[in-house]
Amino acid sequence: MSSHVEEVAETASGIPPMSQLVQQPVPHSPSSSRVAATRSERIARAIRTSSIPQRFLALLLVIFLFKGIIVSLVFPPYTGHDEVTHYAYLRIVAEEGRVPLIPDPVEFDREYSRDEEYDDWDMIPDEFYQYSEYVTSDWWSGYAEPVRAVTYQGMYLPSGWVYTGNHPPLFYLLMTPVFWLLQDTSIETQLYVFRMATIPFGMLTVLFAYLTVRTIFPRDRFLAMTVPAFVAFQPQIAYESAMLNNDILAIMFTSAVIWMIVVGLRRRFPIWNCLLIGLFFGLAMLSKSTSVTSAALIAFAMVFGLGLRNIREWLPKGFLAAGIAGLLVWPWLFYMWSTYGDLSALGRIETLQWWNYGGGEGRSIWSMLSAPDFFWERWRETWGAFGWRLIQLDTKDPTLLRVLLWVTLFATIGLAVYALRFLREQRAIDAAGEAGEDIGYIRHRADETLAIMPWQVTAVVTMGITCVLAYYAILQFGTTFSLTQARYYFPAIVPAAILFMLGVRSWFPRTWLPYVGAVTFLGLVGLNLLIYTAYVIPYWNQSV
Repeated sequence: MSSHVEEVAETASGIPPMSQLVQQPVPHSPSSSRVAATRSERIARAIRTSSIPQRFLALLLVIFLFKGIIVSLVFPPYTGHDEVTHYAYLRIVAEEGRVPLIPDPVEFDREYSRDEEYDDWDMIPDEFYQYSEYVTSDWWSGYAEPVRAVTYQGMYLPSGWVYTGNHPPLFYLLMTPVFWLLQDTSIETQLYVFRMATIPFGMLTVLFAYLTVRTIFPRDRFLAMTVPAFVAFQPQIAYESAMLNNDILAIMFTSAVIWMIVVGLRRRFPIWNCLLIGLFFGLAMLSKSTSVTSAALIAFAMVFGLGLRNIREWLPKGFLAAGIAGLLVWPWLFYMWSTYGDLSALGRIETLQWWNYGGGEGRSIWSMLSAPDFFWERWRETWGAFGWRLIQLDTKDPTLLRVLLWVTLFATIGLAVYALRFLREQRAIDAAGEAGEDIGYIRHRADETLAIMPWQVTAVVTMGITCVLAYYAILQFGTTFSLTQARYYFPAIVPAAILFMLGVRSWFPRTWLPYVGAVTFLGLVGLNLLIYTAYVIPYWNQSV
């Protein structure tokens, strides 16, 4: 009787009866082979249940990884743009726990006038002088030894200073653990590892391209596969993600911001979405200051996505996103203001880089916008400006760049066709609404890629505004600095890819799209093979 009571009490308390505990066999720990088999089964199940675009994305990421490794090894050490000064910045962060200081021209002139051995300023280490031809031209490559000072208009100015010193520190902080692991190896070995360490940032950019287009057009397989492929095989994006530079980190975080903006447009910017927008925007700003243009995109998307008159909805959400970004960025902005008296230090850099426009007035935005040579230089840099512009795709024959221009014009006209089709569809929907028909049913059966839902319209328009702002940013930079470059608008690569492939898609009937997608992928692969076999590899072989 007492035994029965004990079993009832044990059962009521949630503890199995002793009889069950005694009779129950002790389970054996699973063997490693069984765990491996279970893991393999899960992977196989995940592959079986994944969609074709998801499988293609996985393949694309693997290809991008291996391509990035090859690209990082093809280019000789420190031939990427500014790799020498990025390394100098990184070394100061890793060894001294601070960012490099851009010299004060007045102080430098005073100290150097007193003592020509003056060296109390952050400079590129002498061991990198062998790579001086790949540094912005203020170090005077070709001399027997580094030139540490020049005379300009009766004033001594430093030469060989770390001109990336005004860049935010996030990229260099991320690379610091890698530096600590490699500090006993040669600077060449270190560089190759640093290059490979940046490849994941490019892979994430490809992933964000997929997520963004999948959010806008969730049922369009053509765009889901061709947009990330365009990003992955755009030659300069792969190059940026295989070099030691902070551009690819800014590109990645800006792509994350754009993805979150699109998600916000679809879901009316819930609180968690605003927090992530602010987080990614702040991280983008800490990667490179040019990411500030994302603020305009966030503002536009929130105001027009939530409704211009719904100020009580978009204003607090905008402040939330801005507040999160501000919390991340304000220490850096405070440092810049207290150190240089402005938020960018470009005023000091303009004085130090006296060779910009020969010390004269810069160009106007209109003069650059209307100049064919300016456009062609940016177009060349968009597809191939390797080794600090040493390798140009039109050096021998401009045919390749012209073909790429024709293809882009084809896509641009297709985008206009897309817009006309959209307007026609909207008129049909409005007419149906006036006739009392079910608009929801009409929208459901329409071509989903026409973006007939209001939030989709705002999303596509936001992609266009992103591209316009990105190009305007390089024009604005070019008013003061002659070295404005196409890579400054690469953070808009995902919107550009979406608009490009949307334009291509508009030319073809739905039944043709699988073949068009295959041709697009093969064309992108062929473009990369052509560039590296006909231009890049032959150039470095001749140099050796």
